[in-house]
Amino acid sequence: MGFFTLETAQAQLLPGGNFEPWIWDLNLRIEQVSVDSIRVRLPFSDRIARPGGVVIGQAMMAMADTVMVLAICEKLGRFATLATISLTTNFLRAAVQQDVIAVARAVKAAAACIIELTFLEGRSKVPVPVEALLKYDS
Repeated sequence: MGFFTLETAQAQLLPGGNFEPWIWDLNLRIEQVSVDSIRVRLPFSDRIARPGGVVIGQAMMAMADTVMVLAICEKLGRFATLATISLTTNFLRAAVQQDVIAVARAVKAAAACIIELTFLEGRSKVPVPVEALLKYDS
């Protein structure tokens, strides 16, 4: 058994958890927790969409940063206070009028963290091509 359960991971994203109120506003939903990955859903809403329904990059990047923190904590076996020191993201296609799902896996959790991140469109389960590189310091 890992560090998080579905319930304890979700609790991190709610008031009283370890993230700020603007993360709560994203309404992120933990869908799966395993010893090697965390899967999170960003529900589509007009609040995070441009005209035409394109999900804004800011919401997806905040989701990416959040799910990666959870994945690192799962790998470490404890909650760690992490500082994002670099976040580089290239969105190669838009997600339009649908939920976005992120799956994060901490490959290495040490002074430098190696993270794999996959975005999926909620309805079609087709990967949204995203290149994401994050570096953390604890």
